Amino acid sequence: MLKDKQEEILHRFLKLIEENKGYRKSLEEKLVNAATRFLLIQSTMPEEILEEVLIKPEVNLEATISPEKVLNIPIPHFTLIQKGDFHIFGSFTPPSLNRVLDEYSEILKELLSLAELERKIELFAAEIERTRRRVNALEYILIPNLKETIAYIKFKLEELERGNLIRLKRIKELL
Repeated sequence: MLKDKQEEILHRFLKLIEENKGYRKSLEEKLVNAATRFLLIQSTMPEEILEEVLIKPEVNLEATISPEKVLNIPIPHFTLIQKGDFHIFGSFTPPSLNRVLDEYSEILKELLSLAELERKIELFAAEIERTRRRVNALEYILIPNLKETIAYIKFKLEELERGNLIRLKRIKELL
């Protein structure tokens, strides 16, 4: 059963690794695109105005963690709660800045999802290691010890049986 569990965890672990690669690559592309757009906006706006515009929005972000169990492994599930709006309204604010801020807002949510995925991978790796140690302990220590003990008990029982047969023969001779 432990070997089956180990195989299933390993199978899911490899799927998570592949999912993580694609997700990370996609997120990096989005982050680079958003940063490029922001740099373009930053280069066209005076620094004082941009700083003043970016200070105004009041957004509170709160992350909650709720545990889930997958193959009896406690996995944290992150949820991001956003209170407020990133949008900036003003005469000096280009609409492209609000689009970039929306992109960063989405990237932030995706970063949290990526963190959840990577934590899941870490927990699966730890469980694979723990299960592998258990399987090895059973396979190479406990089972051979039990076989050795069984062989010893069989030997002792056979020895007792031979001793009883010899005693019975002697009693029969004496009678």
